[in-house]
Amino acid sequence: MKAMKLNFSAIKLWMACSVVILTCLLQFPSSLHAQSFRSNTQRVRISEIPRPTAPAELHITDLRFSDALGDRNDLLDADETVEVRFTLENKGRGDAYRTRLSTQSRHSITGVNFNATQDLGDLKAGQSRQVTLSVSGSRGIQTGEAWLVLTIREANGFDSDPAEVRFNTAAFRNPQLALVDAVFTNNDGEGKITLGKTVTMEALIQNRGQGTARGVRVKMTCPAQVFPAGESEFVLGELAPNESRRITYEFFANKMYMGTEIAIEIQATESLGTYGLKQTQRVSLEKTLAKTQTLQIAGQQAKSVAITDQALRSDVDRNIPTIEPTYPNRYALVIGNEDYSKFQRGLASESNVAFARNDAQMVRDYLQRTMGVPATQIDLKLDATGGEMEQAMERLKNLIKYTQGEAEVFVYYAGHGLPDEGGESYLIPVDVSGANVRMGVRLADWYQKLSEFPSKRVTVFLDACFSGGARGTELLAMARGVKIVPRANSLPGNLLVFTATSGEQSALPWAAQNHGMFTYHLLKFWQDRRGDGSYGELAERLTHQVGLESVRTNNTKQDPQVLFSDGVADVWKMWKFR
Repeated sequence: MKAMKLNFSAIKLWMACSVVILTCLLQFPSSLHAQSFRSNTQRVRISEIPRPTAPAELHITDLRFSDALGDRNDLLDADETVEVRFTLENKGRGDAYRTRLSTQSRHSITGVNFNATQDLGDLKAGQSRQVTLSVSGSRGIQTGEAWLVLTIREANGFDSDPAEVRFNTAAFRNPQLALVDAVFTNNDGEGKITLGKTVTMEALIQNRGQGTARGVRVKMTCPAQVFPAGESEFVLGELAPNESRRITYEFFANKMYMGTEIAIEIQATESLGTYGLKQTQRVSLEKTLAKTQTLQIAGQQAKSVAITDQALRSDVDRNIPTIEPTYPNRYALVIGNEDYSKFQRGLASESNVAFARNDAQMVRDYLQRTMGVPATQIDLKLDATGGEMEQAMERLKNLIKYTQGEAEVFVYYAGHGLPDEGGESYLIPVDVSGANVRMGVRLADWYQKLSEFPSKRVTVFLDACFSGGARGTELLAMARGVKIVPRANSLPGNLLVFTATSGEQSALPWAAQNHGMFTYHLLKFWQDRRGDGSYGELAERLTHQVGLESVRTNNTKQDPQVLFSDGVADVWKMWKFR
């Protein structure tokens, strides 16, 4: 009996284990199958696609190419995306199911990227849909023609006829930022950097590459004991090929600065991070600022855009001929009156004489380096007051006196000139208003002082007019609607005067050259002839070139003239500058 009980218990145990094992075997294969060898991708069976009751008829219409997202040149450029747009129409009586755009390339150009397929969904009979295919160009795209074939695939086989689109591609054109000019100046006319005083550096940044530079930023960094007087970082945005932008940076050094030169680091960056620049411009504390440092960049062969040499200064401000020897009996007085608003409260800056300071400084340099006037015998006055102008003329008169007839004198003036009610001409110092003309310097008095003592010859250059007109706007903010014709003065001694205008005309600037129109062509003559040439040749050059360029640039007549005393009427044209 005991054996039978044990066997019965064993059978019960075996049956219970079998149930558990059978249950596990029934569950385990299902769990194993859910985790094995199949992806999560949904599979669509043919039987799931609705059977057509009528044929679908798919058409690609209104096929267009759009460069609206790029630079609108109808090319696929590097790092650019264009769009191919079209209308998908179902002109059939049956619905179209599971439509998708299939795009194939029939070209070998690298760098053209697009999705080969694009799901578009179902399209009922008689309906249409707008479709956009994005095509991008990589940095390594080649120049050529892209040829894409577009086909609409339909699940029941009612595919569209293929459509083709062809468009041109352009290889990557890189920008290249360059510092093409840098000029240091100060506001005191001293010609040298002075510790503790503000110095201005103008830098010209140009894109000399063939691609547009985007996100351009410029940062200036100065050494220890040198401090910026304004902004140090500048956002320039985009620079097209050959485009340039001027930056003005002001700085000053304290009196603890021990160096002999100041180095300003200029760093320009652009969005690609590869085609910027990092350079250092140095200005000496010993040399005069007139001898500014210029970084000249050799021109590169043009591709699609001609790259031109650009500079902050006119061509006559560079490459000034230096001729030997000097002439010990030559003397010069040079005046450039530009900033009238600084000395006269309430006077608008538009009443200033554009570029007069630069005119005077360049005339000074040519007189010294090309005309042989000793540097110590040139008196340069920038923004001169009435007292300074009178003192300078008195000094020049005494120099003529003590040179005992051997002096050769040059006088240059750029600034405002005005007549009084009687037509008498006056030079206007920066501290004299247009309402008080007779407080200015009477031109006839100057002529008399220049001829009071014997001299070899006296030559005067006047880049001013005396009819109430000026460079830009009139100095007279008065209700005088008619310009006064200046009265002609008979000249004494052996005096010769080159004037910028005739009669009621205005002396105008040439903004592109940063000079007065008259002064530019005067300097250009000296530059081209290297200081040689006669007075007669200069008169012909000024008459022709100033008149022509003034009409072409300012759409206004400006006719220079020559005034001379009776004593030189027959000989002045033969006078030589050297």
